[in-house]
Amino acid sequence: MPSVGERKLVADLYDAALGHRAWGEAGPQLVRFLDGHTLMLSVHNPLGQAVDLVSTLGMTAEDLRQYGEHYARHDLWALGAVEKRLFERPVTGAEAVDYRVLERSLIYNEYLRPKLDMHYLLGALLTLDSGHSVVLGIHRPRDAADYTPDDVRRLGRILPHLRRALEVRQRLKRETQAGRATLAVLDRLKLGVVLLAPTGALVHANAAADAVLRADDGLTHARGSLRAGKADDDRRLQALIAGAAGLGPDSTTPPSGGHLRISRPSGYPAYAVMVAPMGTDSDIAVAGQPAVLVFIADPQARPDTDPAALMALFDLTPAEARLVLALANGVTLPAFASQAGLSYNTVRTLLARAMARTQTSSQLELSRRVLSSIANVPGARMGGLSS
Repeated sequence: MPSVGERKLVADLYDAALGHRAWGEAGPQLVRFLDGHTLMLSVHNPLGQAVDLVSTLGMTAEDLRQYGEHYARHDLWALGAVEKRLFERPVTGAEAVDYRVLERSLIYNEYLRPKLDMHYLLGALLTLDSGHSVVLGIHRPRDAADYTPDDVRRLGRILPHLRRALEVRQRLKRETQAGRATLAVLDRLKLGVVLLAPTGALVHANAAADAVLRADDGLTHARGSLRAGKADDDRRLQALIAGAAGLGPDSTTPPSGGHLRISRPSGYPAYAVMVAPMGTDSDIAVAGQPAVLVFIADPQARPDTDPAALMALFDLTPAEARLVLALANGVTLPAFASQAGLSYNTVRTLLARAMARTQTSSQLELSRRVLSSIANVPGARMGGLSS
């Protein structure tokens, strides 16, 4: 039966993976659990890019720099474990390389012993589902005892949890990076895009939407949510948001959305607003996670002409991407033809090709697919908005 210390270590590893605890705290706890002295835990990209140092103990930034620049290629422990294919399990230094060979080596005499007092090793080489490699090394000094079979067994019980924790860490890291990239793409749109939580709380507004809300000309961000200035407009807007979040009066009705126009006190043309459910892989909506998309088209705004993101997402040609982005920003086919200096028939051909590439059958579905994909929302459904 695992000890209290072992159970706490496992819990702390998962807490670190989820960001509830720093890896700088969980890593040293692993060292203490195995009566170690120093630690290096790193994740390596299969493409050979920069090493991701997850946690270290007893090593300065200068130590790490010297290892990366000069000694990594001479690391007999790592080289021996790879040569002997000692993967996915605990490995002692003695298994990887004979201590007599280690003690005569350059890395030992120039680096491990004089700078770090490393002599005994207990570690592992793991492979994550993403293809990344994990290198774990926990060390003891020369005047300590070597690792025992009991130490090896203890690490063996921890390794499955460490691997899963690092899998979660990598997945969340990828999603965070993708999320940042997604928000950057959203900010390229002249169409306002607002992401709302199931409760109606505002999660994110792209640059165009933020400008609309700051102008306070019919739409605003008040009490943490998206509000319309006129009472009638706001009542309809809140009803559409509740319906898109699946919080309408009939809980058996699938989430749906709708269109409305929001009048503007300034006298400028009304905002055209579309509200839609984002779709989710879970039956349970979590507060704070986007659940509703609100698109705000300002007739006064000029369409964005940067098609690079759509070319990458849907394998569109530059001409098709420019058309799709213009449609997503509320530009009509005739207006685009005029702006682009193309015949209406040519534009209709571009539209047909773009719909074929995106597997859509109407302009509305095309715009919806593009905006949902840019917002990184899988399986978005629009209820009664199909055409």
